[in-house]
Amino acid sequence: MIALILISEVVLLALLAAALGILSAADGAVPHISRGRGRRLAESDRRGAAELDALLEHPGRLVAATALMRALAYVIASASIGWVLLNLASLPQVWATLAVGSLLGLLVVFVFAEALPRTFAVQNPERVALSAAPIATAFVTVLYPVAKLLGVGWTALVGLVADEHAVDAWVTPDELRSGGNGDEDATTREEAEDAIIDAVADFTSKIVREVMVPRTDMVCLEDTATVGDALDLIEESGVSRLPVYHDTVDDILGVLYAKDLLIFLGRGSVDAQLSKIARAPYFVPETKPVEELLIEMRSKTHIAIVADEYGGTSGLVTIEDLLEEIVGEIFDEYDVAEQMMVDIGEGRMLIDGRTPIGDLNEAFGTDVELEADSVGGLFIEIAGRIPDAGESIEVEGLRITVREVEGNRIRRVVVEPAAAPTERGAEND
Repeated sequence: MIALILISEVVLLALLAAALGILSAADGAVPHISRGRGRRLAESDRRGAAELDALLEHPGRLVAATALMRALAYVIASASIGWVLLNLASLPQVWATLAVGSLLGLLVVFVFAEALPRTFAVQNPERVALSAAPIATAFVTVLYPVAKLLGVGWTALVGLVADEHAVDAWVTPDELRSGGNGDEDATTREEAEDAIIDAVADFTSKIVREVMVPRTDMVCLEDTATVGDALDLIEESGVSRLPVYHDTVDDILGVLYAKDLLIFLGRGSVDAQLSKIARAPYFVPETKPVEELLIEMRSKTHIAIVADEYGGTSGLVTIEDLLEEIVGEIFDEYDVAEQMMVDIGEGRMLIDGRTPIGDLNEAFGTDVELEADSVGGLFIEIAGRIPDAGESIEVEGLRITVREVEGNRIRRVVVEPAAAPTERGAEND
Protein backbone atom coordinates (compact mmCIF):
# COMPACT_ATOMS: atom_id res chain seq x y z
CA MET A 1 0.00 0.00 0.00
CA ILE A 2 2.79 2.39 0.95
CA ALA A 3 4.63 1.54 -2.27
CA LEU A 4 1.55 2.43 -4.30
CA ILE A 5 1.19 5.72 -2.47
CA LEU A 6 4.88 6.48 -3.02
CA ILE A 7 4.51 5.84 -6.75
CA SER A 8 1.49 8.15 -6.81
CA GLU A 9 3.45 10.85 -5.00
CA VAL A 10 6.34 10.59 -7.47
CA VAL A 11 3.98 10.75 -10.46
CA LEU A 12 2.21 13.76 -8.94
CA LEU A 13 5.50 15.56 -8.34
CA ALA A 14 6.64 14.82 -11.89
CA LEU A 15 3.41 16.18 -13.36
CA LEU A 16 3.59 19.30 -11.20
CA ALA A 17 7.22 19.88 -12.13
CA ALA A 18 6.43 19.42 -15.82
CA ALA A 19 3.47 21.81 -15.69
CA LEU A 20 5.39 24.46 -13.78
CA GLY A 21 8.41 23.92 -16.02
CA ILE A 22 6.37 24.63 -19.15
CA LEU A 23 4.78 27.73 -17.63
CA SER A 24 8.13 28.96 -16.30
CA ALA A 25 9.74 28.46 -19.71
CA ALA A 26 6.92 30.35 -21.41
CA ASP A 27 7.01 33.08 -18.77
CA GLY A 28 10.76 33.42 -19.28
CA ALA A 29 10.63 33.43 -23.08
CA VAL A 30 7.52 35.47 -23.93
CA PRO A 31 8.82 38.82 -22.56
CA HIS A 32 11.73 38.54 -25.01
CA ILE A 33 9.37 38.37 -28.02
CA SER A 34 8.07 41.73 -29.25
CA ARG A 35 4.39 42.22 -30.07
CA GLY A 36 5.24 42.93 -33.69
CA ARG A 37 7.36 39.79 -33.96
CA GLY A 38 4.50 37.77 -32.52
CA ARG A 39 2.14 39.10 -35.18
CA ARG A 40 4.55 38.25 -37.97
CA LEU A 41 5.01 34.73 -36.59
CA ALA A 42 1.23 34.30 -36.42
CA GLU A 43 0.92 35.39 -40.05
CA SER A 44 3.53 32.79 -41.03
CA ASP A 45 1.32 29.98 -39.62
CA ARG A 46 4.20 28.43 -37.69
CA ARG A 47 3.21 25.87 -35.09
CA GLY A 48 2.44 27.56 -31.78
CA ALA A 49 2.55 31.06 -33.31
CA ALA A 50 -1.18 31.74 -32.88
CA GLU A 51 -1.05 30.75 -29.21
CA LEU A 52 2.10 32.83 -28.71
CA ASP A 53 0.37 35.85 -30.24
CA ALA A 54 -2.52 35.37 -27.79
CA LEU A 55 -0.11 35.20 -24.84
CA LEU A 56 1.61 38.39 -26.03
CA GLU A 57 -1.75 40.13 -26.25
CA HIS A 58 -2.45 39.45 -22.54
CA PRO A 59 0.96 38.88 -20.89
CA GLY A 60 -0.42 39.43 -17.39
CA ARG A 61 -2.50 36.27 -17.64
CA LEU A 62 0.57 34.11 -18.16
CA VAL A 63 2.28 35.75 -15.18
CA ALA A 64 -0.76 35.16 -12.96
CA ALA A 65 -1.16 31.53 -14.05
CA THR A 66 2.54 30.84 -13.50
CA ALA A 67 2.42 32.38 -10.02
CA LEU A 68 -0.57 30.22 -9.06
CA MET A 69 1.03 27.05 -10.42
CA ARG A 70 4.25 27.91 -8.57
CA ALA A 71 2.39 28.24 -5.28
CA LEU A 72 0.55 24.95 -5.82
CA ALA A 73 3.75 23.16 -6.79
CA TYR A 74 5.68 24.39 -3.75
CA VAL A 75 2.93 23.46 -1.31
CA ILE A 76 2.20 20.03 -2.78
CA ALA A 77 5.88 19.17 -3.30
CA SER A 78 6.78 20.13 0.27
CA ALA A 79 3.88 18.14 1.72
CA SER A 80 4.55 15.10 -0.48
CA ILE A 81 8.27 14.87 0.23
CA GLY A 82 7.61 15.46 3.91
CA TRP A 83 5.11 12.60 3.96
CA VAL A 84 7.55 10.31 2.16
CA LEU A 85 10.34 11.08 4.62
CA LEU A 86 7.99 10.65 7.53
CA ASN A 87 7.19 7.11 6.40
CA LEU A 88 10.63 6.05 5.21
CA ALA A 89 13.18 7.93 7.28
CA SER A 90 14.09 7.33 10.89
CA LEU A 91 14.11 10.95 11.96
CA PRO A 92 13.05 11.20 15.62
CA GLN A 93 10.70 14.12 15.36
CA VAL A 94 7.71 14.60 13.08
CA TRP A 95 8.30 18.33 12.75
CA ALA A 96 11.94 17.83 11.83
CA THR A 97 10.91 15.36 9.15
CA LEU A 98 8.35 17.76 7.71
CA ALA A 99 10.85 20.62 7.79
CA VAL A 100 13.45 18.62 5.87
CA GLY A 101 10.78 17.49 3.42
CA SER A 102 9.64 21.04 2.83
CA LEU A 103 13.16 22.25 2.14
CA LEU A 104 13.83 19.38 -0.26
CA GLY A 105 10.51 20.01 -2.01
CA LEU A 106 11.27 23.68 -2.48
CA LEU A 107 14.75 22.87 -3.77
CA VAL A 108 13.55 20.26 -6.26
CA VAL A 109 10.78 22.46 -7.64
CA PHE A 110 12.99 25.54 -7.85
CA VAL A 111 15.87 23.83 -9.67
CA PHE A 112 14.02 21.51 -12.05
CA ALA A 113 10.76 23.38 -12.62
CA GLU A 114 11.90 27.01 -12.51
CA ALA A 115 15.61 27.78 -12.71
CA LEU A 116 16.55 25.37 -15.50
CA PRO A 117 13.51 26.03 -17.75
CA ARG A 118 13.83 29.80 -17.37
CA THR A 119 17.56 29.78 -18.08
CA PHE A 120 17.06 27.75 -21.24
CA ALA A 121 14.12 29.96 -22.29
CA VAL A 122 16.10 33.18 -21.96
CA GLN A 123 18.87 31.71 -24.12
CA ASN A 124 16.43 30.46 -26.79
CA PRO A 125 13.36 32.71 -26.41
CA GLU A 126 11.65 32.31 -29.79
CA ARG A 127 12.10 28.55 -30.07
CA VAL A 128 10.98 27.95 -26.48
CA ALA A 129 8.05 30.38 -26.76
CA LEU A 130 6.70 28.66 -29.88
CA SER A 131 7.12 25.18 -28.36
CA ALA A 132 5.63 26.01 -24.96
CA ALA A 133 2.85 28.35 -26.10
CA PRO A 134 0.14 25.72 -26.93
CA ILE A 135 0.39 23.91 -23.58
CA ALA A 136 0.95 27.15 -21.66
CA THR A 137 -2.19 28.60 -23.25
CA ALA A 138 -4.21 25.60 -22.02
CA PHE A 139 -2.88 26.07 -18.48
CA VAL A 140 -3.59 29.80 -18.63
CA THR A 141 -7.18 29.10 -19.72
CA VAL A 142 -7.71 26.94 -16.63
CA LEU A 143 -5.60 28.75 -14.03
CA TYR A 144 -6.08 32.43 -14.87
CA PRO A 145 -9.77 32.61 -13.77
CA VAL A 146 -8.79 31.02 -10.45
CA ALA A 147 -5.86 33.41 -10.03
CA LYS A 148 -8.09 36.35 -10.86
CA LEU A 149 -10.71 35.21 -8.34
CA LEU A 150 -8.05 34.85 -5.66
CA GLY A 151 -6.73 38.29 -6.56
CA VAL A 152 -10.17 39.84 -6.17
CA GLY A 153 -10.57 38.15 -2.79
CA TRP A 154 -7.15 39.37 -1.66
CA THR A 155 -7.95 42.91 -2.77
CA ALA A 156 -11.21 42.85 -0.83
CA LEU A 157 -9.43 41.54 2.27
CA VAL A 158 -6.78 44.24 2.03
CA GLY A 159 -9.50 46.83 1.63
CA LEU A 160 -11.10 45.74 4.91
CA VAL A 161 -7.93 46.01 6.97
CA ALA A 162 -6.14 48.88 5.21
CA ASP A 163 -5.76 52.29 6.78
CA GLU A 164 -7.79 54.71 4.68
CA HIS A 165 -5.20 57.44 5.30
CA ALA A 166 -2.45 55.18 3.98
CA VAL A 167 -4.51 54.47 0.86
CA ASP A 168 -4.95 58.19 0.24
CA ALA A 169 -1.19 58.61 0.23
CA TRP A 170 -0.90 56.68 -3.01
CA VAL A 171 -1.19 58.42 -6.37
CA THR A 172 -3.67 56.75 -8.69
CA PRO A 173 -2.85 56.17 -12.35
CA ASP A 174 -5.49 58.74 -13.36
CA GLU A 175 -3.95 61.34 -11.05
CA LEU A 176 -0.53 60.56 -12.45
CA ARG A 177 -1.74 61.03 -16.03
CA SER A 178 -3.38 64.32 -15.15
CA GLY A 179 -0.37 65.64 -13.27
CA GLY A 180 -2.40 65.91 -10.08
CA ASN A 181 -4.88 68.39 -11.57
CA GLY A 182 -7.97 66.22 -11.48
CA ASP A 183 -9.91 66.03 -14.75
CA GLU A 184 -8.56 69.24 -16.24
CA ASP A 185 -7.72 68.78 -19.93
CA ALA A 186 -8.47 65.05 -19.54
CA THR A 187 -9.86 64.76 -23.04
CA THR A 188 -6.74 66.27 -24.58
CA ARG A 189 -4.51 63.97 -22.59
CA GLU A 190 -6.53 60.90 -23.52
CA GLU A 191 -6.34 61.85 -27.19
CA ALA A 192 -2.56 62.26 -26.91
CA GLU A 193 -2.24 58.90 -25.15
CA ASP A 194 -4.40 57.20 -27.79
CA ALA A 195 -2.30 58.78 -30.54
CA ILE A 196 0.92 57.43 -29.01
CA ILE A 197 -0.60 53.97 -28.52
CA ASP A 198 -1.72 53.93 -32.17
CA ALA A 199 1.73 55.12 -33.25
CA VAL A 200 3.42 52.33 -31.29
CA ALA A 201 1.08 49.76 -32.86
CA ASP A 202 1.91 51.08 -36.35
CA PHE A 203 5.60 51.24 -35.47
CA THR A 204 5.83 47.48 -34.97
CA SER A 205 4.68 46.81 -38.54
CA LYS A 206 6.99 49.27 -40.32
CA ILE A 207 10.27 48.60 -42.08
CA VAL A 208 13.30 50.86 -42.42
CA ARG A 209 12.47 51.91 -45.99
CA GLU A 210 9.30 53.62 -44.74
CA VAL A 211 11.07 55.88 -42.24
CA MET A 212 14.52 56.48 -43.73
CA VAL A 213 15.90 59.67 -45.24
CA PRO A 214 16.06 58.80 -48.96
CA ARG A 215 19.34 58.81 -50.83
CA THR A 216 18.42 62.00 -52.70
CA ASP A 217 18.04 63.88 -49.39
CA MET A 218 21.27 62.62 -47.82
CA VAL A 219 23.92 65.21 -47.00
CA CYS A 220 27.27 63.53 -47.73
CA LEU A 221 30.93 64.32 -48.33
CA GLU A 222 33.50 62.65 -50.56
CA ASP A 223 36.51 61.17 -48.80
CA THR A 224 38.83 63.64 -50.53
CA ALA A 225 37.19 66.56 -48.70
CA THR A 226 38.95 68.22 -45.78
CA VAL A 227 37.93 69.11 -42.25
CA GLY A 228 37.34 72.66 -43.46
CA ASP A 229 34.93 71.41 -46.14
CA ALA A 230 33.10 69.34 -43.54
CA LEU A 231 32.75 72.28 -41.16
CA ASP A 232 31.32 74.44 -43.94
CA LEU A 233 28.78 71.77 -44.92
CA ILE A 234 27.76 71.13 -41.31
CA GLU A 235 27.18 74.86 -40.80
CA GLU A 236 25.20 75.10 -44.04
CA SER A 237 23.05 71.98 -43.63
CA GLY A 238 22.66 71.88 -39.84
CA VAL A 239 23.36 68.13 -39.64
CA SER A 240 25.73 66.69 -37.06
CA ARG A 241 26.62 63.39 -38.80
CA LEU A 242 27.84 63.14 -42.40
CA PRO A 243 28.26 59.94 -44.42
CA VAL A 244 31.63 59.89 -46.18
CA TYR A 245 31.81 58.16 -49.57
CA HIS A 246 34.41 57.21 -52.17
CA ASP A 247 33.55 58.22 -55.77
CA THR A 248 29.78 57.56 -55.40
CA VAL A 249 27.24 57.49 -52.58
CA ASP A 250 26.92 53.74 -53.18
CA ASP A 251 30.37 53.31 -51.63
CA ILE A 252 30.00 54.69 -48.09
CA LEU A 253 33.30 54.48 -46.19
CA GLY A 254 32.22 55.86 -42.85
CA VAL A 255 30.24 58.45 -40.92
CA LEU A 256 31.76 61.73 -39.79
CA TYR A 257 30.59 63.14 -36.44
CA ALA A 258 30.70 66.90 -35.96
CA LYS A 259 32.06 66.49 -32.42
CA ASP A 260 35.05 64.56 -33.80
CA LEU A 261 36.09 67.69 -35.71
CA LEU A 262 36.49 69.82 -32.59
CA ILE A 263 40.01 68.59 -31.85
CA PHE A 264 41.13 69.45 -35.40
CA LEU A 265 39.42 72.82 -35.21
CA GLY A 266 41.26 73.57 -31.97
CA ARG A 267 44.58 72.69 -33.56
CA GLY A 268 43.82 74.61 -36.72
CA SER A 269 44.26 71.41 -38.76
CA VAL A 270 41.48 72.08 -41.26
CA ASP A 271 43.28 70.26 -44.08
CA ALA A 272 43.10 66.78 -42.50
CA GLN A 273 41.47 64.09 -44.68
CA LEU A 274 38.02 62.88 -43.65
CA SER A 275 38.78 59.24 -44.43
CA LYS A 276 41.07 59.18 -41.38
CA ILE A 277 38.46 60.66 -39.06
CA ALA A 278 35.20 58.99 -40.12
CA ARG A 279 33.85 56.17 -37.98
CA ALA A 280 32.96 52.76 -39.40
CA PRO A 281 29.48 52.76 -40.97
CA TYR A 282 26.64 50.54 -39.76
CA PHE A 283 24.67 49.05 -42.66
CA VAL A 284 21.09 47.73 -42.47
CA PRO A 285 18.78 46.39 -45.20
CA GLU A 286 15.80 48.54 -46.16
CA THR A 287 13.45 45.67 -45.27
CA LYS A 288 14.62 45.48 -41.63
CA PRO A 289 11.78 45.96 -39.09
CA VAL A 290 12.17 49.32 -37.37
CA GLU A 291 11.52 47.89 -33.89
CA GLU A 292 14.52 45.58 -34.27
CA LEU A 293 16.69 48.45 -35.48
CA LEU A 294 15.66 50.62 -32.53
CA ILE A 295 16.80 47.92 -30.11
CA GLU A 296 20.12 47.62 -31.93
CA MET A 297 20.63 51.38 -31.96
CA ARG A 298 20.30 51.55 -28.18
CA SER A 299 23.61 49.73 -27.80
CA LYS A 300 25.40 50.51 -31.07
CA THR A 301 25.35 53.61 -33.25
CA HIS A 302 22.61 56.21 -33.63
CA ILE A 303 22.86 56.35 -37.41
CA ALA A 304 22.70 53.56 -39.99
CA ILE A 305 23.23 53.48 -43.74
CA VAL A 306 20.34 51.75 -45.51
CA ALA A 307 21.38 49.35 -48.28
CA ASP A 308 19.10 48.16 -51.06
CA GLU A 309 18.91 44.60 -52.35
CA TYR A 310 21.70 45.25 -54.87
CA GLY A 311 24.17 46.58 -52.31
CA GLY A 312 23.71 50.23 -53.24
CA THR A 313 22.84 53.02 -50.83
CA SER A 314 19.09 53.51 -50.44
CA GLY A 315 19.20 56.14 -47.69
CA LEU A 316 20.05 56.62 -44.05
CA VAL A 317 18.14 56.37 -40.80
CA THR A 318 18.84 57.79 -37.35
CA ILE A 319 17.49 56.92 -33.94
CA GLU A 320 15.69 60.27 -34.04
CA ASP A 321 13.83 59.16 -37.18
CA LEU A 322 12.64 56.05 -35.36
CA LEU A 323 11.50 57.91 -32.24
CA GLU A 324 9.65 60.47 -34.35
CA GLU A 325 7.48 57.65 -35.69
CA ILE A 326 6.14 57.26 -32.14
CA VAL A 327 6.10 60.77 -30.63
CA GLY A 328 6.00 62.94 -33.74
CA GLU A 329 8.52 65.45 -35.01
CA ILE A 330 11.40 66.26 -32.65
CA PHE A 331 12.95 69.70 -33.06
CA ASP A 332 16.02 71.01 -31.29
CA GLU A 333 16.99 74.65 -30.95
CA TYR A 334 18.63 74.62 -34.38
CA ASP A 335 15.84 72.94 -36.32
CA VAL A 336 13.39 74.90 -38.43
CA ALA A 337 9.94 73.35 -38.41
CA GLU A 338 8.98 72.25 -41.92
CA GLN A 339 5.30 71.65 -42.59
CA MET A 340 4.77 68.63 -44.80
CA MET A 341 1.03 69.24 -45.19
CA VAL A 342 -0.58 72.69 -45.34
CA ASP A 343 -4.33 73.31 -45.49
CA ILE A 344 -4.92 75.86 -48.28
CA GLY A 345 -8.70 75.95 -47.89
CA GLU A 346 -11.79 74.49 -49.56
CA GLY A 347 -10.76 70.93 -48.71
CA ARG A 348 -7.39 71.21 -50.46
CA MET A 349 -3.95 70.58 -49.02
CA LEU A 350 -0.49 71.52 -50.27
CA ILE A 351 1.64 68.44 -49.56
CA ASP A 352 5.36 67.78 -49.71
CA GLY A 353 6.16 64.99 -52.17
CA ARG A 354 8.08 63.13 -49.44
CA THR A 355 4.99 62.82 -47.24
CA PRO A 356 4.25 59.15 -46.38
CA ILE A 357 1.14 57.71 -48.02
CA GLY A 358 -0.11 56.77 -44.55
CA ASP A 359 -0.25 60.46 -43.60
CA LEU A 360 -2.23 61.18 -46.78
CA ASN A 361 -4.71 58.43 -45.91
CA GLU A 362 -5.08 59.77 -42.39
CA ALA A 363 -5.68 63.34 -43.58
CA PHE A 364 -8.33 62.42 -46.17
CA GLY A 365 -9.79 59.23 -44.68
CA THR A 366 -8.72 57.16 -47.69
CA ASP A 367 -7.08 53.76 -48.02
CA VAL A 368 -4.48 54.17 -50.76
CA GLU A 369 -2.14 51.15 -50.85
CA LEU A 370 0.62 51.01 -53.48
CA GLU A 371 4.26 49.95 -53.66
CA ALA A 372 5.40 53.56 -53.29
CA ASP A 373 6.04 54.94 -49.81
CA SER A 374 5.59 58.67 -50.49
CA VAL A 375 2.97 60.85 -52.16
CA GLY A 376 5.43 61.81 -54.89
CA GLY A 377 6.26 58.16 -55.47
CA LEU A 378 2.55 57.36 -55.62
CA PHE A 379 2.05 59.87 -58.45
CA ILE A 380 5.03 58.51 -60.41
CA GLU A 381 3.89 54.90 -59.91
CA ILE A 382 0.42 55.63 -61.29
CA ALA A 383 1.58 57.95 -64.09
CA GLY A 384 4.43 55.66 -65.08
CA ARG A 385 6.81 58.58 -65.67
CA ILE A 386 8.19 61.79 -64.18
CA PRO A 387 5.38 64.35 -64.57
CA ASP A 388 5.48 68.05 -65.32
CA ALA A 389 4.04 70.72 -63.06
CA GLY A 390 0.27 71.01 -63.54
CA GLU A 391 -0.37 67.34 -64.37
CA SER A 392 -3.04 65.51 -62.35
CA ILE A 393 -4.12 61.98 -61.51
CA GLU A 394 -7.09 60.59 -59.61
CA VAL A 395 -6.89 57.79 -57.06
CA GLU A 396 -9.28 56.62 -54.32
CA GLY A 397 -11.54 59.63 -54.81
CA LEU A 398 -8.66 62.13 -54.64
CA ARG A 399 -7.26 64.41 -57.31
CA ILE A 400 -3.50 64.92 -56.97
CA THR A 401 -2.01 67.79 -58.97
CA VAL A 402 1.72 68.39 -59.28
CA ARG A 403 2.62 71.87 -58.09
CA GLU A 404 6.43 71.75 -58.30
CA VAL A 405 9.00 69.39 -59.85
CA GLU A 406 12.74 69.52 -59.25
CA GLY A 407 14.82 67.29 -61.50
CA ASN A 408 13.33 63.81 -61.24
CA ARG A 409 11.56 64.52 -57.96
CA ILE A 410 8.08 65.79 -57.25
CA ARG A 411 8.58 68.51 -54.65
CA ARG A 412 4.98 69.52 -53.89
CA VAL A 413 1.48 68.51 -54.90
CA VAL A 414 -2.03 69.77 -54.25
CA VAL A 415 -4.49 67.12 -53.05
CA GLU A 416 -8.26 67.58 -53.02
CA PRO A 417 -11.42 65.50 -53.35
CA ALA A 418 -11.86 64.38 -56.97
CA ALA A 419 -15.29 66.00 -57.16
CA ALA A 420 -13.78 69.39 -56.42
CA PRO A 421 -12.65 71.69 -59.22
CA THR A 422 -8.98 71.73 -60.15
CA GLU A 423 -6.44 74.18 -58.82
CA ARG A 424 -7.81 77.68 -58.55
CA GLY A 425 -6.19 80.96 -59.15
CA ALA A 426 -5.71 81.45 -55.42
CA GLU A 427 -3.13 78.65 -55.45
CA ASN A 428 -0.90 80.69 -57.74
CA ASP A 429 -0.59 83.58 -55.30
